[in-house]
Amino acid sequence: MSEAKPVPKTISELIDAFGGPTEFAKIIDKIPSTASEMKRTGSIRVPYWPKIIAAAAERRIRGVTPETLMQMHLDEVAA
Repeated sequence: MSEAKPVPKTISELIDAFGGPTEFAKIIDKIPSTASEMKRTGSIRVPYWPKIIAAAAERRIRGVTPETLMQMHLDEVAA
């Protein structure tokens, strides 16, 4: 049985949980540089959230909800 992955707490951790910018880009139907920029800035536009939440559920990445995505963004702004 595989060990549970830690719940991502930042946008960077979230993108890494999907396997990095290249894999994350496939989920949001964008090029890898777009995902890399999201990781760098710590920001993902809201229209991508439904795809991210669905993909996280499929991949058993725990804790990815609209609320946690919003909190990741709030934490990034406060940092």
